Parts: sequence; C-alpha cells; structure tokens
Amino acid sequence: MSVRVLVVDDSPLMRKFLTDMLKSNPLINVVGTAEDGEDAIRKVAELSPDVVTMDVEMPRKNGLSALADIMSKHPVPVVMVSTLTTKGAKETMEALNLGAIDFVAKPSSTPIGLHKIKDELISKVIGAKEARMRTKFGMHVRASTTTKGADRVVLVAASTGGPRALTAFFESLPQGFPAAMLIVQHMPEGFTKNFADRLNGCGTLPCREAAPGDRVTPGLALMAPGGKHMIVGMNGELKFTEDSPMHGVRPAADLMFLSGVKVYQSRCIGVVMTGMGKDGAEGAVQVRHAGGVCFGESEESCTIYGMPKMAKLAGGIDAEYPISEIAHALVAVLSGRLARAS
Repeated sequence: MSVRVLVVDDSPLMRKFLTDMLKSNPLINVVGTAEDGEDAIRKVAELSPDVVTMDVEMPRKNGLSALADIMSKHPVPVVMVSTLTTKGAKETMEALNLGAIDFVAKPSSTPIGLHKIKDELISKVIGAKEARMRTKFGMHVRASTTTKGADRVVLVAASTGGPRALTAFFESLPQGFPAAMLIVQHMPEGFTKNFADRLNGCGTLPCREAAPGDRVTPGLALMAPGGKHMIVGMNGELKFTEDSPMHGVRPAADLMFLSGVKVYQSRCIGVVMTGMGKDGAEGAVQVRHAGGVCFGESEESCTIYGMPKMAKLAGGIDAEYPISEIAHALVAVLSGRLARAS
C-alpha cells in the first residue's frame, strides 16, 4: 500500500527535487505540493496525506507555524526538511517539540547535495506512516529522589520520536539523579548540542553533548555527538570515531552499549526508547547477560514501536514501561526496590 505524501517548500526547484526523489520509490505517491504554510494547511485538509515533508523558512506562514496549526486541526506525520545551520538546528528542535515525527538535514540546495539525502528521506517518509500521532504525553510525575546508585551507568538508545520521549523522560527524573547516563539519539552532526542543551534546561539531570576528554561521571548525562560513534573505554573514558555506520546509523547505540558493558558489567542499566530499526537490541541482550537490567519503552507511548520491540524479541528487555514511568523504574533499581527479571 503506497504512502501518500504532500511536499511543502517555497522553492519550485526544491519541490521538484524532493518530489522526484520520493517518486523514485514505488511505495510513495506524491499527491500534491504546497508553496508555503498557508497552502500546506489547506492541502492537508483537502488531500488527507499520510505524510507531509515540511520546509521551515517560507513566506506568509513558515513551517513551524504551519506545523502547529496542522497538529491542532489535522494531525498527520510530518518530516521536516531542515538546513544544516545553527539556526536550522534550533528550529528543528522546536519542530520536533511541536509534534514533527522526524527531520532530514539538507546539505545544500543543489541537485548533487540533495541526492545525498535521498535514501534517508525515503526511509523516514515510509517509516513516518506507521508513527503514532500524539500532541502530548500527559502529566509527568517526577520520580522520588534517591542517593543510591552512583556506581551505576544508564545507557539510553533513542531514534524517531526520541527528542519528545527524552524530554518527557528528563522532566520526570528527580533532581540529583545519582547515576551516570550516556545517550545515543540518532541525529546528524550539528543537532545534538542544541538538543542536549534543551534536556539540560529541564533542570533535573545535567546534560550536555559529549566531547573528547569526557569520562562517565555520576550525576551527569552525556549525549553522543551527531555523526560520531561514542565508545566507552577503560576507566570510563569516552572515545569518538567516524567509523562506518552500524545498522545504517552513526552514532549507533549498540556500540555504546557493548563497550559500556565491557567496562561496567552488571552495573549497566539499559533503556531502549522509540525508533525505527533494531539499534540497541544486541546491546540490550548483552546488558542482561552481564547481569544488568534493561527497560524498553512500551508500545503505548512509542512514536514508532520498532527498536524496543526488536530488543524485546531478542530477549534484551526485563520490562516495558510508558515513557512517563521509566524514570520511576530506574530509581527503583538504584534504590534496590526493583530487581532484574530472571
């Protein structure tokens, strides 16, 4: 069954490039195009597309304003097409917060540059059709504070839908969360610093983009920089590589999980959140084999129940929880109130 797509961009040339790329896949049917936000809102109502690709900077009504209107009146999966700039990264984070499913960063407006994103765009548009639409996760109840567990390391994997899930997760963490945390969110270079800063702004667990010289540190969350694998070395020193993608992604959560388990063994706690594909499944299995605990985000709160499902099928998940309850489960493990499954 084909995916019906509406392409939104103010540039006629860009609309043609994006349309041609999408039409090259037999599973995609481009049902229309729109030249600005107002046109997009009207055509979403008229055409009822399965997925919308949305430019950010447009006249009359920009992509963010159009996205907010669409999500309130005719919720539909939206994949943002963003520029690789600091301003573009901030706008992309805002779009994800407003309800966009995912984004593709365009390297340039030239045909040569755009064709670099062809496979990624097609994959994300097809995957977006299966996304669960929601405008909010509901009230977040902050988990109780604990002083135990500073010797534990929480390893987090997230992809499509991850920015909103991680934000909800951070909002429910207690202040003074004692364990170290390492995060892989599938994003390209230039976007993870802004996102880590946003998580830091939640005011619960300090968070920043990881950098050379960083070590696994109790009470601090470090996010893998976009476009680089993050590896845990001896004594918790973090290393970064631009080796080939794993599962088609870089950074890959499995590499972080597997290297973390080698160093911290049963002190690891894994968390596999929303996303397409199977990244994190092998790592989750190894966390459990080493005597650690691993949680999966349950289908009810996942934007796309892919990565947690694959980890569960592989035998790497002790229990699943909606995103609002994962912080509570972590605190229960740290305080000794929740033991791992057999």
